[in-house]
Amino acid sequence: MRVSRVGRPFLKRISILDAVNLLFLGIVFIFYLLAFTRTPYRARLLVLYTLLLLFVLFMSWVREYVRRERFKKLILFLYPVAFLFSIFETFYMLLPFFNSLRLDAFIANIDRALLGVNPTVWIEQWARPLLTDIMSLFYLFYFPMPLIILGWMYARGKWQEVEESFFQYLICYYGAYILYFFIPVEGPRFFLQDLQTVPLNGVVISEPIRRLIDTLEPNKLDAFPSLHAAILTVTMIIAYRHNRKLFYAFVPCALGITISLVYLRYHYVIDVIVGFVWALASYRIATTVYHAVSRKVFPHFGSVDS
Repeated sequence: MRVSRVGRPFLKRISILDAVNLLFLGIVFIFYLLAFTRTPYRARLLVLYTLLLLFVLFMSWVREYVRRERFKKLILFLYPVAFLFSIFETFYMLLPFFNSLRLDAFIANIDRALLGVNPTVWIEQWARPLLTDIMSLFYLFYFPMPLIILGWMYARGKWQEVEESFFQYLICYYGAYILYFFIPVEGPRFFLQDLQTVPLNGVVISEPIRRLIDTLEPNKLDAFPSLHAAILTVTMIIAYRHNRKLFYAFVPCALGITISLVYLRYHYVIDVIVGFVWALASYRIATTVYHAVSRKVFPHFGSVDS
């Protein structure tokens, strides 16, 4: 049984989520050093990465010393989400200067070799304003999906299940993020725009959603692999394991999201395929590591029993 104890040194009271966040922050900082002379954002990035380091250290303090259990657990639940979002938002200042390659032509050629067509161009024959709105809603629904299953477990006090699921998500996210630095791909909405003859106009909501996505994702070199496909797959596995009713409710959404990735021209088909494969591999890796390590480190929520 894992029980929290007050007064441990920092390295003996970080959780497995703290550890993976710190590890990934260290990897990104190495990328920062390698791109130091090329990025014009070097001072801003240094400040942001220092703040993220302090954020993780502060969360370990919260876990150790805050006594209001409900408040503490809520903060520790939100913290991995905030860290993940924050570090991703720095990539537009680093990734384009780390790697000057653009591999869209290579990835698009794989699609053509597999299917004989450019899928985003081929599928535009079915483009209709109402369908574009529906696809945009599916695409957007991907973002709250993980929080729905995590929130369900959190509301029922399944602290260790939440911790394990967060770890599985973070391994999936961070592995794909690292690939972005070495396989920078913008996606067909940019690379194939001259071949697209049908605009993706919606009825009401497509354009606001498109603007929201562009605002939330300033880094445009994040097409390969598709994290929509990868995180969707991890979410479905977690839902199947912990809440079958929610899993079956997610099935039509999962199908819609998968189609939307190509219909909306965010991804090549090979992006989606590799996203599915990476999800299965990362889930297996994360689950194995979690069960090997989790009982040797501090519980993320301070105690699995309260």
